[in-house]
Amino acid sequence: MTKRYDYIIIGAGSAGCVLASRLSEDPEVRVLLLEAGAASSLFVQMPAGIRVLYKSSRYNWRFWTEPQENLDNRKIYIPRGRVVGGSSSINSMIAMRGGPHDYDAWAAMRMPQWSFQSLLPYFRKLENATLVSDSNDPSRGFSGPIRLSYGPRRESMTAFIESARAAGLPENHGFNGKSQIGAGFYELTMADGRRSGSFRYLDAARGRPNLTVIPNCLVRNLVLEGKCARGVSVALRGRTEAILADREVILTAGSIGSPQLLMLSGIGPADQLRSAGIKVCHDSPEVGENLQDHLDCTIRFEAAHPTTLTPYLGLWRGAIAGMRYLMFGDGVAASHGIEAGAFWATDRKSDIPEWQAHFILALRNPPTGSHVSHGFAIRVCQLHPKSRGVVRLRSKDPRMAPIIDPRFASEYSDLVSLRNGISEMCDIVMKPPFRDHIKRPLDKEAFGDQKTLERWLRAYAETVYHPVGTCRMGADRSSVVDPEMKVRGIDGLRVVDGSVMPSLIGGNTNLPIMAMAERVADIIRGKTANA
Repeated sequence: MTKRYDYIIIGAGSAGCVLASRLSEDPEVRVLLLEAGAASSLFVQMPAGIRVLYKSSRYNWRFWTEPQENLDNRKIYIPRGRVVGGSSSINSMIAMRGGPHDYDAWAAMRMPQWSFQSLLPYFRKLENATLVSDSNDPSRGFSGPIRLSYGPRRESMTAFIESARAAGLPENHGFNGKSQIGAGFYELTMADGRRSGSFRYLDAARGRPNLTVIPNCLVRNLVLEGKCARGVSVALRGRTEAILADREVILTAGSIGSPQLLMLSGIGPADQLRSAGIKVCHDSPEVGENLQDHLDCTIRFEAAHPTTLTPYLGLWRGAIAGMRYLMFGDGVAASHGIEAGAFWATDRKSDIPEWQAHFILALRNPPTGSHVSHGFAIRVCQLHPKSRGVVRLRSKDPRMAPIIDPRFASEYSDLVSLRNGISEMCDIVMKPPFRDHIKRPLDKEAFGDQKTLERWLRAYAETVYHPVGTCRMGADRSSVVDPEMKVRGIDGLRVVDGSVMPSLIGGNTNLPIMAMAERVADIIRGKTANA
């Protein structure tokens, strides 16, 4: 007998877990949540586990781009979560809303329901900011499933913040208040030494008889009847079977997986589908278009003092830290060393940042031939790229990764912006008191002239892992989904994840995607933010 549910959700990531939990609050509704990856892992719970998750093929799709013409024809690594919680289970746990201007730009595209003020109640709904904010702050939430905290206030990070202040930036802890601008400690999606990813939504739903979660289940394609989504075809326990949805299929597989699955199902650019041997169900030319990500580069330093976490990247000390975490839930492995950063623009009076920095108190990859006992790194990314790329099918086989071509720096202005941000950060870190924490820069090219710096960026720039845009939301008929995230031209189908963002927000994308999913859950249920 064919299995049936009211809602089938494809992908247990940042959006999928939210939707599964919220929709299953109605005991009359049957919800199925499908995840291609594992159910969980100790490395997911442990903050320092990102060092394993970053490379693990068990919990990470480990995508690679096509050779990037403007980055010395290098392939760029694109980690994406392959585990319940999705990328919120393997990311750096930076809790960032983004600036109001990001969402108000969407509202200006004839989508007023996606303004910052419209989304603010949903940020509050997901947050438990007890450990990071005054409980009298009406803009913050204090009872949501995502617990937020600050990491350790380490001396070198405090010095970094003080040097940024000397360069004209205000001190700003959290970046989720009135302004993003400044340097300070990040709010983190962790508390009590444990990650607080979107899988925390499923904690409240555990035991509900109307919610079924199936990990290690690959969706091969959508089951379509004419222009209507009826269910999914899945590969499970060595065989293929169909599962039907009486109300909706909701695609939450991310900016790589969602366009891939649409195209595998015959929804996408007709000429490309035909060339891949796929029958066209609906010609949607923008599926897979509009790919955006934050171009980023890392400046590496040897530390002047033995106070970094670099030694714990080694097998022996890392194992000891892991054992302590297993026994007591504390120690070095209870944090990840990415607890401070900055947002800024050349115009120190601007409310809109052009760059973001992540200060990493460890050095994973020193330059070839360098032996560094203690080191740290500062990643700088350009927040509002103009370059646009694509995701395309490589094969009809859903197990094969698609073609991912972000076309990084295809707009030269992106490279210029990143170059200028790197130069400004080099000036910041060489101011006291932080310069006293530097023994020597390991990437001297970052301190060079413009031509030297551009050559260095083409050789070393990468991404900070925020791909969005490939199933663009819009009020115009050419968009892939409408403002309620319904797929245009197909009944009973929505896409809810970072792929629907029409433009990239200025910051980390995890919290915004969860807030968007909270809002869509209310749209589906016919509820308002205060209901």
